[in-house]
This record gives sequence, structure tokens and C-alpha cells, in this order.
Amino acid sequence: MMARPLAALFAAAIVSFAALKFIPHLLEDGHDENNHLFYDAATGIFMVFALVGTTYGIWATRRLRKELSARSSQHSEALALAQHDALTGLPNRRRLLEAFAVLSREVKDDCFRAIMMLDLDGFKPINDVYGHAFGDNLLRSFAGRLAETVGNDGIVARLGGDEFAIISPVFKDKSEASGFARRLLTRISERFEFGERQISIGTGIGIALYPHDGHAITELLRRADIALYRAKSSGRSTYRFFEVDMDASILHRTLLEQRLRRAIENEEVKVHYQPILDMDTGRIAGFEGLARWSDSDFGDVPPMQFIPIAEDCGIISELTRHLLAQACSAARSWPDELYLSFNLSPVQLQDPALPTQIQTILDTAGYPADRLVLEITETSLVKNPESAKRILNELTKAGITIALDDFGAGHSSLSYLRDFPIKKVKIDKSFTERMLTDKQCAAIVEAVLVLSRGLDIDAVAEGVEQGEVHDALSSSGCHYGQGFLYAKAVSAEAAAELLNDQADGSLSFSDTSNVA
Repeated sequence: MMARPLAALFAAAIVSFAALKFIPHLLEDGHDENNHLFYDAATGIFMVFALVGTTYGIWATRRLRKELSARSSQHSEALALAQHDALTGLPNRRRLLEAFAVLSREVKDDCFRAIMMLDLDGFKPINDVYGHAFGDNLLRSFAGRLAETVGNDGIVARLGGDEFAIISPVFKDKSEASGFARRLLTRISERFEFGERQISIGTGIGIALYPHDGHAITELLRRADIALYRAKSSGRSTYRFFEVDMDASILHRTLLEQRLRRAIENEEVKVHYQPILDMDTGRIAGFEGLARWSDSDFGDVPPMQFIPIAEDCGIISELTRHLLAQACSAARSWPDELYLSFNLSPVQLQDPALPTQIQTILDTAGYPADRLVLEITETSLVKNPESAKRILNELTKAGITIALDDFGAGHSSLSYLRDFPIKKVKIDKSFTERMLTDKQCAAIVEAVLVLSRGLDIDAVAEGVEQGEVHDALSSSGCHYGQGFLYAKAVSAEAAAELLNDQADGSLSFSDTSNVA
């Protein structure tokens, strides 16, 4: 690239030298006026060529410098783009790996940096409900809050999707890392506002410490990710430090997830039915369908273990459709006055297609909508009340009854009963189980029963395991109960036998015969 301007300058120099050096010798033999005129003209022409060549050379050199500067700038921009996330502007995984090499050298012997992994709770349903443009705005705002909280002494990176990583400032004590994590959670918990729309999200934080938990950034990220799984399984918006035994735990969870996927595909997860008793008549008013799974290697896997896995790995909707279809087919043979109660995951209340999916299942099974009760938790209403209200209203219009499960154990906002189409509340078993020995629990149960009567909604007491509790609830005006006192959850065939056993009267039960 330098050849052309250098050649022009060299040629100009040669021409100038030739004009001044050789032309006078050519004219030594003649000194008349014509020769001098020729000399002057030739010299002028050569000088013009030299001047043009010099000017071109200078222009070409300057142009080359500008082009090299532009190319250098473009290279810098391309390098920056290759190291940063296009959506949020944060460093990407590649830049994070490079930055760690520098940041780790700044850590003294008695100090450490925290490597943190985060993701957004329920981001996919938010994308589905509000669209990808809204989801992109949420990710940008989320990234901004992280960067603002971390500051210039650490680094925040987006690894992909809704997954983020943080290399913290240098800390001396583990309590500093805990306080830093709490500040992040507090900042994230504040409502995000986009025009007239507001939304709250949660996150978990998994933490691995350099150099205590490893020296390689890839290993530290892996361990922080394992701690993140533990944080998310512990509850909404919390943090956990990596512990060595988590490796075995995450391996167990991974194997369980693989088995669960296969079990759903092969329809190995079954519905069992626990009766809900009408305390006034002593007869079964309905059944709650509960998921049960027995694996050849893991044995009987508790729902509290496999349901969160299904939610985390995005297969809860598939599992629910399979189980609800199974339950509706079984319930179709029950007497017309009995209803089926079925739990919905909080994740599903963010899916606008849910009402259509449930109606399709009902139509396929030939089961009437007015005999279906869908149970939701208070947590599902907190996450995104606008979306939840819209979906619940659609379900109610179809004739389906909505019940609020575990009432009193969560946020317990009375506004839920006013603002949402709820026709049943289920008193959490933590109150009914202790109502005979704990005055506060007894008062709470009594308050819920009074409230339900005032709002003209049914109340179902969960966790009834003793005859004395049954009697106390009945005398307090509770009309429906559910628990091991009456029966454990049983197969469809066993549920049919329970119905046959009460054909000539009421369901027989005692304090010990049905407890399991």
C-alpha cells in the first residue's frame, strides 16, 4: 500500500535531479538565446512534473494514513463487538474469561473475589406473554441494575439468554460477599416500569469463591451454577455459596431430570386421588388429583422433588397436560355431584394459551368444566398479577372453579379474594395440624372460616389427621376437610372402591386406619 506514494515521491526526486544536473551539460556547446530558451522551458517542464509527483506523493501518503487509521478504528470496534453482548452492551463470556486473568492477579493472599451466576425467574413466560421486545427491554434494565450495583471494581457479563455472571470486587471476609449478594437481590426486587406496565421478577444467585473454590474461571462458573440451582430450589430470590457436597447433589438432580423426561414421554407419572370430605354429610364431595412417580432406580420420588425440576427445565406444561387428561378420563365415571380438584404450577399462570389447552383437554375427555376445580398458590398471583387475572377470568368464564391453595402460608393478601375470581380457599395444613395445641393457629383457622362465610366462598381444611381436629373444624363451621384421617391419595381403581364403600352411607374413617 505504501508503494504507490513512495514511488511518486521517488520519481519526483529523480526528475528534479535530472533536470538540474544533466540539462546544463547538454547545452554546453551552445550559448545562443534559443538554447537558453530551450533550457528554461525544459527545466520548467521537469520542475512541473517534479512538483506534481511530490504533491501526489504527499496526498497519497496522507490518504494512506487516514485509511490505516480508519482500519485500525474498525478493527478496534470489531474487537469490542466480539467481546460484548449486542443487546445489553455488557461483556460477553469471551471478555469475562479474559478479564478474569487480570482481575485474579489483583487478589492478595488474604482476600478473594466472588464468582456469581444469576438468571431471571420465569423469563420465558414473560417473553411469551408480553413479546420479545418487552423481554429485551427487561434484560437491558436488569443488566443496568447489575452493572450499577457491581461498579467499576468488578465485572458483569451476559452469558446468553437470561443468564448473567459477575466477578465481584475484592473482599476480605465472606460476610462482605453475603452483603453484596443481598444488595443485588434488593435492587433486582424493585419493580421494573416500562410505560404504564410494571413487573416484578426474582432471581437466585450462586456463588463460588476464588481462589478457595478453584483457580480456573470455567470451573468457578460451573460451581457457581451448581450453587445457583441450590439457591433456586431453596426459594424465591435467595443466594447460596458453593459447597463440595453440591456436586453430588447436582449429579443426582441431572439424572433425575433425564429420568423424568423419559417418564413423561412414556406416561409413567400417574395421578392418585385423595378424597375431599363433606363434613356435613360424611360423604366424599370430590377428589384432588396428585402426581405420583415411581422410578425403577430412584424408587418413589416425592412430588416436592420432581415438580420443581419439571418447572425449572420447562416440561411442567407437558406434565400437567398429561396428568390432567388422565384425571379427567378417570373422573368422568364418578357420580355427577363429585368434582375433580387439580393443581396448577405458578409457571403456567404466565402462559396465555393455558385456558385453550385446558378446554381442549376437557373436550377430548368429555368432562364438564363445571366439575373441575383448579388450585393455584398465592405465589403465582404475586409474580404477574395482570397476566394471572386475565387467565383466571378466562377459565372462570368457561365454567371452571378457582381455588386458592395453602391459604395463610404465603403472602396471604386479602385483596386476592377481592380482585381474583376465587370461589374456594384451602386452609394450609400447618394451621389445622396444630390448631388443638396452638391458640394462634386455632385463631387463624377460625378467622379464615369467618372470612369465607362472609365472602360466600367454600373453605377446605387440609391436613386433617386426627378425629379431634375433624370435630373441632366441624363445630367451627368448616364444611369440607382433606387429609390422611379420611384417606391417603390412592389410584383411580382404589378411588372407585372408596366411592362404592360409601354407597349405603358415609365414608368410614378412624384416627389410624388411613394414615400413611
